[in-house]
Amino acid sequence: MAAISSLRSQKLLELRPDIEKQYVAFRLRFAWFILPIESIYRVIPLEKHIPKLTFSGQKVPIIDLGKILFGQTKVQTEIPQLVVNGAIVVSKPSLIVVQDRNVNLVGILSNSQPALQKVSQDKIGSLPLTYSQRWKVDFISSMTLPYENFPSLFLIDCDRLVSSAINYKNNPQKLS
Repeated sequence: MAAISSLRSQKLLELRPDIEKQYVAFRLRFAWFILPIESIYRVIPLEKHIPKLTFSGQKVPIIDLGKILFGQTKVQTEIPQLVVNGAIVVSKPSLIVVQDRNVNLVGILSNSQPALQKVSQDKIGSLPLTYSQRWKVDFISSMTLPYENFPSLFLIDCDRLVSSAINYKNNPQKLS
C-alpha cells in the first residue's frame, strides 16, 4: 500500500509547475544542454583519448552530438557561462554515458564538465520552430528561457536520443 501512496505522491508532485527537478547540465560547442539526472549512467573525464566502452558484451556507441547539431562550425562567438551554486562550469571535455528506460547506453562527448542543475518545471517550454528546423533532430523538444545572465538550456529526451543513436549505428545515414 505504501508503494501506491508513494507513486501517487510522486505523480501529484510532477503536476505542480513550480517543482524543481535535478538535471545534469553540459556544453556542446556554444550551447548548453540538460539531461535528467536519472538517465546518467556514468561520467568520464577525458584526458588524451576517448575510451572504448562495452556494456553486457556490447560496444557502447559514442556520438559527437555537438558535431551532429552544429556541423563543423567553429565557435567564434562568446560562449555564455553557466554558473551553478556560485561556481562557473569548467570547459573540460567529458564523456557522459546516458541510458534509456531499457538500459541501452550511448556516450555523448561534452565540451565541459557536467554540473548538477535544478530547473523549475515552469521554466521549461517547447522548442521554438527556428531551432527545430535548424537542428533537424527529434530528441530535443524543449528548453528553458534565458534569464538574469543564465543561458538557455536545451532538454534532451534520453529515450529518443538513445533510440536514434542505436538506429544510426545499425543504419549510418543521419542521426535524427
